[in-house]
Amino acid sequence: RPSQHTTLLFDRIEIRLRSNVCSNNITPIHYSRSKSLALASPSDDVQDTETSKPSSTFKQDVYNVATLIGAQSLLIPIAVFIAQFADLPNIGLGSQFQLGSTAFVDGLRWTLPLFGVALLLRIVEPYSEALKDVTKATQRSVLSVLGSTRRPFFALLVSCILGAVAGIGEEWLFRGVLQTSLVDKFGSSSISLAVSGLVFGLLHAVTPVYALLAGAASVFFGYLYIITNNLAVPMITHAVYDVLALMWAHWSVTALEREEMDAILKDYPQAPVLSTNTYKEGHLNVSDDEDDSPKVYNS
Repeated sequence: RPSQHTTLLFDRIEIRLRSNVCSNNITPIHYSRSKSLALASPSDDVQDTETSKPSSTFKQDVYNVATLIGAQSLLIPIAVFIAQFADLPNIGLGSQFQLGSTAFVDGLRWTLPLFGVALLLRIVEPYSEALKDVTKATQRSVLSVLGSTRRPFFALLVSCILGAVAGIGEEWLFRGVLQTSLVDKFGSSSISLAVSGLVFGLLHAVTPVYALLAGAASVFFGYLYIITNNLAVPMITHAVYDVLALMWAHWSVTALEREEMDAILKDYPQAPVLSTNTYKEGHLNVSDDEDDSPKVYNS
């Protein structure tokens, strides 16, 4: 353990070296709170960054995607457990669940109203700060999961997995289990739609308007389940919409300037299931907390 005299000596060396760096443009110094010093040439720093960036970025992308998929996947066993406990038919999928060509066609067809509403909101968005916040929150989540570099094939693969998991898990739990249980209890489809929509919206309360839109989408999916009596239809509608919405968000956010990405990652909330503060492609972490990582003092 260094003595007090040694610590003071290192502090004086560090202050003098930082002063020399600023005035004489000499080699940058890596300095950490543990009072360890190391000289590094600019070329070495660039080489290390170029070598580590692709690997660390890819690992972080995989970690973020796996975390989100894992969290979404938990909805399926939760739905099965509650359905068995409540003695719901076909473990919550409903007695008339059928995943066939008719369900696929109906599921795709019912995405059209959703995209119509999305287009309308896109037109109105420039005049609404609340809708802008919704878009920024979505973009922050997409940046956290898919990164800031446009990668169509990677984005499509991840979007398909996330869309399928969300479509199956959320519809199974909120429509197949919760909505069915509410109908059995109150004998009213309207009450079941309202309550399940409220719960769904609150669980997606990134912003107030985000929660309102999520609740409206929940009512829409619940309505599809009522009129088709086949849970596969809202599952497919939900999954397809999510896939295309994620791809659109990835495509639009990767067209922004780096400064705009900085602002999105720092100033806007993200989806509740995402908690990473990772800043892709070698950018700084957006957290204001200090850490013990080495600092680089450049002239």
